[in-house]
Parts: sequence; structure tokens; C-alpha cells
Amino acid sequence: MLSWRTAFSLFVGLLLAKTAFAQTFSASPNSLCSKEVQFEQANQCFIYFDNQSGDTLQLHWRLIDSNAPVSWDIDLCDYGSCYIGIPSNGLMNPVQDTIRPYIKLIVQPDTNPGAAWIWFRVYEEGNQGNFVDVFYSLFTPGTLASNSPEQEPLLAFPNPANEVLTLHNPQENFASAIVRDLNGKVIWQGSLPPKTNQTLSTAHWPAGFYLLQHGNQSQKLIVSHINSRISRLIHHFQIIVETKNSHRSTASLCAV
Repeated sequence: MLSWRTAFSLFVGLLLAKTAFAQTFSASPNSLCSKEVQFEQANQCFIYFDNQSGDTLQLHWRLIDSNAPVSWDIDLCDYGSCYIGIPSNGLMNPVQDTIRPYIKLIVQPDTNPGAAWIWFRVYEEGNQGNFVDVFYSLFTPGTLASNSPEQEPLLAFPNPANEVLTLHNPQENFASAIVRDLNGKVIWQGSLPPKTNQTLSTAHWPAGFYLLQHGNQSQKLIVSHINSRISRLIHHFQIIVETKNSHRSTASLCAV
């Protein structure tokens, strides 16, 4: 029979284990494919994904944003399918840890100069919290890259957060930011003055994953409420112990 102390320790251990979020894949060589595309050619632009899970991995992708000249032809292939144009989402074939899935864009600008910026979210099938955002910055010779993420990123801490999240703007200018949940719902938005902190109360945010967006940059946030849950759990066990001790004292008095 486990003592209440042992049971409590095991329960807290399981609680902590559930809040340990593991990233099982990463973009390779990195999350930004910046490429000069040539006129009158079918330019191929790859981003691969390294499977770090040690097991079978299946990736789903979703188009977040696309800004490209209407005169360009851009088609997409992933590990499993090729499409005419860029659909809103797709599911790749499962892979073992020795195979790298990918997203490939086939870009044909013909003779039309311009620049494109395309943003995808890639996540593990059945686990949208395990995701990577990838970006394609494509431009013809003599054209500047479009909307490349050149801004200095906002800092968010602590991450995971419990009751409070602090955002720091390290830039010399005002920075607009939005926090969304994984369904795209806006949880918070605002503007941070230069070189300042903004404190957000996350006490009433449901535990889970969120996305902090600033310009063309995004980063994953986690709200766990782990400290609050452990405090409530400790308080609950204290009540149980005090109740048991009270019953024992009453039984002892009755026995006398």
C-alpha cells in the first residue's frame, strides 16, 4: 500500500512529465529559404525536416500567409504529393528517422520581376502543439527580398509561463505584437514602446500552446500553470492529512 507521501510524489512527477514538451523535428538547414529565382526557369526551393523522434513521424502543413506576384506560377510538392498552385494545407507521408520529409516550391517567374514571401506552419499529425514555422523569401535578380524577418525579435519570459508573461522590446522603435492560440484566436495584442517590458497576466489563459507574432516573426509560447496546480494539490493533501489526524485524535479520545 503506497503512503500518501509516495502517492503525492508520483502524482507530481506525472504532472511534471505531462508538461515537458518535446520538439521531435526541426527545419533544415534552417526555417528560412531565401533564394534568388531566375527568369524563365523552374526554380526549386527546398526546406527539409529532420526527424529527431527516433520513431515514425508524419507531418501536416498549413499555409499561413502568401504574398507573391500574381504573374508568377508557384507550385508545391511535399513528401508524398505535388499540387498545382499552393493549397491551404496538406498531409505528408509518414517517415522513419532515416528519411527527411520536405516542402518544395517550384517557382516560375517567367520574365516578371518581383519578390515573394510565403509562410507555412508544419506540425506533427495529431499534435498541433509540436510545430515549426518556415518561410520562403524569393526574389528575382535586381529585386530586394520581400518582407524578410529583419526586425530584432521580442523576448518572452518565463517560457513556459505560469501566471505572468513578460514581453521585452529590445528595439529602438515601437513594436506591435499579437498573441494567438492554436486556433488563430487573438488572445492579446498591443504595441510595446522602445526598450521596455510589457507584463501580461496569463492566470486566466487555458494551459497550452500560444503563438507570439511580431511582423513576420513568430515564436511558440507555453502556459502551463504548473505552480498553481502543484500549490492546489499540496493544499488538498494538507487538508486530507489534517482530516486524518483529526479523526485519529477523536478516536483516541473515544478509546480513553
